[in-house]
Amino acid sequence: MLKPKITENDRLLISLFLPIYAIHCMEQIYFIYGTVVQGYGISQEMTGWVLGIFFIAIMSARPLGSWLLENFGIRRTLVGSSVLGLVGCLVLYFARGITMILLGRVLSGLSFGIYTIGIFSYQALIIPEAMRGATFAVVVSGGVLPTATITPLGEWLLIGGHLRLYLSLGPLMCVVCWYLGRRVGNAQTVSKDEKQPQWGSYGDLFVNRPFLVLTVTGMLVALVDATTASMSMYAAEYGVLTSYFLVSSSVAAVSVRLLGSKMLNRVPRALLFAPCGMLMAGALCCISLFPSNLTFLVAGALFGLGIGAGFPMYLSLISDTLPPALRPKGNATALFLYDSGWFLTPLVIGYASSFFGIAWTFRLLSLVSLGSLVALQILYWAPAYFRKKRL
Repeated sequence: MLKPKITENDRLLISLFLPIYAIHCMEQIYFIYGTVVQGYGISQEMTGWVLGIFFIAIMSARPLGSWLLENFGIRRTLVGSSVLGLVGCLVLYFARGITMILLGRVLSGLSFGIYTIGIFSYQALIIPEAMRGATFAVVVSGGVLPTATITPLGEWLLIGGHLRLYLSLGPLMCVVCWYLGRRVGNAQTVSKDEKQPQWGSYGDLFVNRPFLVLTVTGMLVALVDATTASMSMYAAEYGVLTSYFLVSSSVAAVSVRLLGSKMLNRVPRALLFAPCGMLMAGALCCISLFPSNLTFLVAGALFGLGIGAGFPMYLSLISDTLPPALRPKGNATALFLYDSGWFLTPLVIGYASSFFGIAWTFRLLSLVSLGSLVALQILYWAPAYFRKKRL
């Protein structure tokens, strides 16, 4: 019986996909951590800080991750950040008070921020432009798949009363990240990246107008995307299972990335990125108006289509708008601003829900994001594309 031949490109895809999947498992297992924290007697407002401070730490880590990659190489960046994440997740395993919980979230957030900069910069440097859309789509599916695997597992463990098993998943995934990071570092293409002598400056980066508009658009998409971190709080109020939304979203996102990966090489990414965010905001508005398991299922699929196509477009557009010498700093900056949406959203939901109720908070957040994305599409992206300007 003939065995299927695994090509070098296949090995490269696997070496990129698995670390992204593992590090997002470490992140997304805590998407339902809000219910655990409230079980410790912590207020809803402080729970917003517990969820949001993780993303503050990620934001802080982005420039550091770029500096570490440029000075120490990809292998050391990945291995060191995974060890830091292990320490943070172990703190969360034992923590019960707010101080230690916040410390654990900060350490694990720093780990996630540095590790993902290493992986995303690695792929931005080694993937040729002609393959960028399809390859990014396949690889970043690893960032969505945890919502259909480890997050439902964590929810099932919590429902069954297995808190310690749930809390052990984060440290376990950090060990997996450490192992996979060492293997990525053995790829031959890394040595080529690390020999590049000249890296661009932040001054060069911040005069690139298309890149700056791209980061603003990405930040708005992130405001909507980050609602998944607080979805369990909203679902619990209406007796709906978060997994209906998360699994449906994950399946749709992975499907569009895998089945439509080659199409993402050909579509006008600059023209379609903002509409992907509009689709996500519309889906979020639907669940805020009609909370039910069925709505969560359908809206989750629409949300997944938006983020499934949108996030690979975002990563591809970073590389499309920047020369290779600016891509490590560009990835760090673009992801830093994307993370700001993930920081702001839990805080907005935590505080605003005390005044407006959680349903109206979700509703207003989705409408503000939708209106802003429509404005950017009309005022910049569509005119720039149809005039065939450099995006």
